[in-house]
Order: sequence, then structure tokens, then C-alpha cells
Amino acid sequence: MKTLRKLRYILFLLKPYWKHAKAYMLLSIVQKGIFIPLSAAAAALLPKAAIDAVINDVGTARTLATIGAYAAVIVAADILSNGLSYITNSVMNTKVMLALRNDVYVKAIGTDFKYCDNPEFFSQFTYAQEQIASVSLNAYSSVFMLLIAVSSVAAMGAIIASMSPPLILLSLVFVVLQTVLELPVAKASVNITAELSDKSRFMSYVARCITQKENSAELRSSGAGEKMLRVFRASSDSIVRSNTRFYKRIMRFSIPQTGITSLQGIVILTYIVIFIIAGDASKIGLYASLTVAAASLTSYTSQIFSIIPGLFRQTLEGEKIAAFFEAESVIEPPDPNAVPAPGGVYSVELHDIAFGYENSAFGIKGFNLTVKPGQRVAIVGENGAGKSTLTKLLLRLYDVGGGKILINGRDIRDYDVHALRRHIGIAYQDVRILAMSLRDNLTVYNDATDEELLRVIDRLGLQSVLEKAGGNLDVQISREFTEDGVVLSGGEAQRVALARLFTGAFGLLLLDEPSSALDPLAEYNLMQVILDKSNTATTIMIAHRLSTVRNFDIIYHVENGEIIESGTHDELIAAQGKYYEMFTRQGENYNN
Repeated sequence: MKTLRKLRYILFLLKPYWKHAKAYMLLSIVQKGIFIPLSAAAAALLPKAAIDAVINDVGTARTLATIGAYAAVIVAADILSNGLSYITNSVMNTKVMLALRNDVYVKAIGTDFKYCDNPEFFSQFTYAQEQIASVSLNAYSSVFMLLIAVSSVAAMGAIIASMSPPLILLSLVFVVLQTVLELPVAKASVNITAELSDKSRFMSYVARCITQKENSAELRSSGAGEKMLRVFRASSDSIVRSNTRFYKRIMRFSIPQTGITSLQGIVILTYIVIFIIAGDASKIGLYASLTVAAASLTSYTSQIFSIIPGLFRQTLEGEKIAAFFEAESVIEPPDPNAVPAPGGVYSVELHDIAFGYENSAFGIKGFNLTVKPGQRVAIVGENGAGKSTLTKLLLRLYDVGGGKILINGRDIRDYDVHALRRHIGIAYQDVRILAMSLRDNLTVYNDATDEELLRVIDRLGLQSVLEKAGGNLDVQISREFTEDGVVLSGGEAQRVALARLFTGAFGLLLLDEPSSALDPLAEYNLMQVILDKSNTATTIMIAHRLSTVRNFDIIYHVENGEIIESGTHDELIAAQGKYYEMFTRQGENYNN
């Protein structure tokens, strides 16, 4: 019963076809549920009609007309069936496959950020992205093949029952025997599918690691590549062993099943021959049609049982894909009651906030911070102190576990989160440049004219990038898709990321180690741009290198999720506390 309940995942896999290609799906139902069985039924009835016409001596013209009528039905049904099949396969499948990929990406982007830290969810996402198109297509094909088989079995059964009721009972005996033998095979198929799915995760991980360009150097310069290959080979050997056990287990059922399928046709044919010998010669046409119908019944019945294991396998695959789509999110879904994001410069208040990651000892507790509109605030501390976590909370990638975060005096949870983020510019330390044009990379927040972009390029010292691009803003700054693309240095990439923040007005800027790839002089010049009076946005900068924050209005030193010192640079140096020690140590490193 549990397995049968899981068949609902087949419906889950079929929903995209109904959603994105309803008309084509209805055409498929007509093609496979009507025209194919109609052709099979006409082919089964044709021998009786033709032979009866000859025996009854209705004349050549009427005999040929009878044959022609049945032939016309068969040909018309086949032409319509193939025509509809061509339309649905060529148009519907392409449309649905692309729509499915889009659905996966929409779900991934619209899922709460916390899932990015969940290995199981990431595995589900990867699986859905790679397999949803093929799994949905397989489920669609299986269901409609089953529709063909079942409707054809019904048609053949009706023909046989109307001509010879005992023969339909004999056919049902073989159906029962096949069912008894098929159920253990189907169950074993479900089990092996689940087992191989888990083992294939390791192989998928290896494939992902080897195909990601950022891993290329490490795979070649260390033993990481060989370790990956060992994992792949071990997983391969395990899969081969599992398959061997599976086929040994099902052989005692599948071999007798094959014999029964062959025997079914022979027994039915023998039954018909006996009736021909003992019966009226005038019924030869009847027996001929029974022979065709019985053979078709046997064929379509076997087809039903060959489809069932695939349906169970697709059920398990559908369950895994559904788990990705069923992930519940609180932050990202649109909220019709949300307040529009405010304009202007933002004030920020963190009142007694608490936060902790799942399965981690790290936590923020009782954290308080107030940033006035237009103020430049720096948050410094050792790695792991909680600095970057604060930026994620201010972007509402996570919700606080306790306390409140206020923007312009209002709880951040009241605002339309997506609109709010468009008013908060963020530059990460780990820069991700899009494999797109320089223009596209600079305008991820706001569109801008060529003149505006050129001013931003000049302001951020990106002339070297523009020169590499031959002065063309539409040249790709990546060689992901073209050899003519421009390759950026680490410092240039960070400048591009920061330049995005100067294409429009923001209420709040969050800078997470934005100059880590720059040399000290370039870093100093960049800080002057950030602190320029023309930049009126409230600015919060996360920094590990303290030389970058000397001119900020106030500096908060964070340790273990708590503020341990605050003040201007001169005040903290004069206090000779932890900030002083950290600044002095870094200064010695620079001197050395």
C-alpha cells in the first residue's frame, strides 16, 4: 500500500505537461487512447469481415469494398496517430523540457537561503536540475504507453468476449499467472532503484567536482584528482555488484514469465484450431479474427507488465524531485501584505538580536547596534567572529531567532523583502562575475546609459578593463562561451563588483571585505571613493584588514558574536584593547 500511495508522484511528474502544454497533452490522449486501439481493433476484425465476404460469396466488388473500408479505418487511424505523435513529440516535449528547467531555477532562487547550507537539499536540487526533464519524459511516456496497452487490451478483450467467451477466460488465466510472477520483479526493481539512487549520488558528486573549472588546478596539482577517481571506481564496483544481485534475484521469476508469455500464444492458438477442426467451416473468419485479437491481447498484456517496473522506478525518482519542490520557505515567497521598501537613506537598528546556524556551535546573542542615516560604520574582527553573518541578517537571507532588526524604525520582516534588497547594495569578498558583458555585470542593480557607465568606470579605476574590451561595453568579461572574452584579475573583478553600487541610489551599502584582492595603494584609493561625500548611502563595511577602516565614523570590534569594543580608530588605538593588538600585529606583518 505504501508503494501504491507513492504513485501520486507520477501525477506530480505529469503536472508540468498539463501546466505548460495542455492542448498537446489532450491530443496525446486522443492519439494513444483512441486512434491506436481503433487501428488494432480494425486489424483484428478485418480477417473475419474479409473471409466471411468470400464464404458468403457476396461478390468481388463488395468483398473489396469491405476490405477497403477496414483498410481505410486502419490507414486513417495510423496516419492521424503518427501525425499527432509527431506534433506532440516535436513541439510539446521541447516546450515542457525547457519549462521544467525554468521551474527548477525559479524554485531554487525562490527558496530560503538556509537551504544552501543543507547538503541534502543541495543534493535534491542537483538531482532535480539534472534529471527532471528525463524523468518527467519517461513518466509521461510510461503512462501513455500504459494507456495504449490498457485501451488496446480492452478493445481486444471486447472482441474476444463477443466472439468466444471461453477464450477470454482462458486469457485471464494467463494474465493472473503473469501478475503473480511480475509482482516480485516489480518490487525488486523498486528496491534496486532506491539502492542505486543513493550510490549514484557519489558518482554525481565526482562528476560535479571534475567539471567545475574552479577545481581544475587543484585536481591536477594534488592528489585530489586521484581521490575523486577512486571514489568513482568504488561506486562503480558497488553498482555492478548490486545489479548482479538484482538480476540473480529476478531470474527465477522473469524466466518462467517469458515461458508463460510464449505458452499463452500457443495455447490460445491451439484452442482456436480445435474449434476450427470441430466446428463449422463457415466460422473460419471468426477464428481468424480471434487469432489476431488473441495475439494482440497477449502482446499488449505483456507490454503492461513491462511498463510497471518503470513506473515504480519513476515513482521513486519523482519522490526525490518532489522533495526539492516541497521545501517550505518563509522569507522568499511573495507576501501580499508586505510594506513597500522605503526610499532615501536608511537607518539601521539591531535590538538584542539572537541567531545561530543549525548544527553549529556559533551563535549571536544579545547583539545591539545602531547606525544613523548616512553614517559609515565598520565591523571588524577575526575570521568566524560573526561579521558576515550580520550582512546576511541585514539582507534578510536569514531571520533572527530573537530580537529585531529595524530599517527606518520598522521591523525588516514587514517589508517586501525583494524590493528592500534592491535598495541595499552588497559587494562580497568572494566575487562572482557573470559570464556576460561588461554592461550586464555593471547593471545588475540598475540600468544605466553608456555615459553613466563610463563615469562609473572612470571613478572606480576600471579603465584597464575597458581597454581590454576595446572600449566596447558589450564585450563579455569571461571566456566561458567565447575566446574573445576578457579575463579579469582578482582586483579588477572586485572593482567591477563595487562599480555596480554606483549605478544608482541605495539606502544602505554592505561591503564584505570588498578590497581583499587589491594592493595597499589601490585599496586606499578605493576607500576614498567609498567614503566620498557624493556617496550618501548608509555604509556598513565588514573588514579584516584594519587599514581600510581608519576613516570610518565608528568601528565595532566583534568577537564570538558580541561587540567587545567600539569607537573611532583613534579612540580604539588609545584604549589599547583587542583592536589595538590586532592593528599592531597587522602593521608588523606589513612592515615585514
